Amino acid sequence: MTGWLAAFSATAVAHDPPAAAPNEARKPSRLTAYFYGKEQIAALYEAGRTWDRKLGLQQDCKGAYNIQPLNLFLLKAIDFPEGKAHPVAGSWQHRYVFERCGKRMTYNAVFVARANGKPEALEHVPGNTNASLPQISEALQSALPAARQRLLERVKGCAEAELIDTRLAHPPREPGNPDQPAGHWEESWTFRGCGKSVELSIVFFPDGKGDVRSEIKSLKQAGRPVP
Repeated sequence: MTGWLAAFSATAVAHDPPAAAPNEARKPSRLTAYFYGKEQIAALYEAGRTWDRKLGLQQDCKGAYNIQPLNLFLLKAIDFPEGKAHPVAGSWQHRYVFERCGKRMTYNAVFVARANGKPEALEHVPGNTNASLPQISEALQSALPAARQRLLERVKGCAEAELIDTRLAHPPREPGNPDQPAGHWEESWTFRGCGKSVELSIVFFPDGKGDVRSEIKSLKQAGRPVP
């Protein structure tokens, strides 16, 4: 677990029963069982299917989907009282591999607990980005115009650009340069538009006070085919 995500992992709170007896010690907690239970896996399936449709992937494949959980990030303290079918407060993020007919994609889904009923599922960008949703939103303010300009250079009249994949190129780094504060990291974002794709290299700089700024490091045509 890296970057901002790791900072939230210690905040999880669940109202579980007292410590299990020795013969029950290997049983998962109620919260763990919930996170990897049928309802959450079904929600990940729906989120993955939505992205597959959006990206035009596996539309002719008749095989079953395989969901492989990768990481679980606890974003806000979770309250899961006894007797409740779902957490009543808190938020978390699943990162998982969605595989079908040999095609593997890494997707993310964020869930926000509600006082009553199932948690709300929020769309998150594909890939293994280290950025939070607010950080992604802020970075897109400059990244989207840059991607549109690059795509326009490749396809006359193109006005489309959609973020379809993220890749953590360099994880948060140790201090060593006064111009590069500790914790800064680099990502490669893939945008698609008008049948073409481009990549932007983006650097995220934590300021040490809780804020993170981003800047585009370089821009290049994507080296892999458009999905």
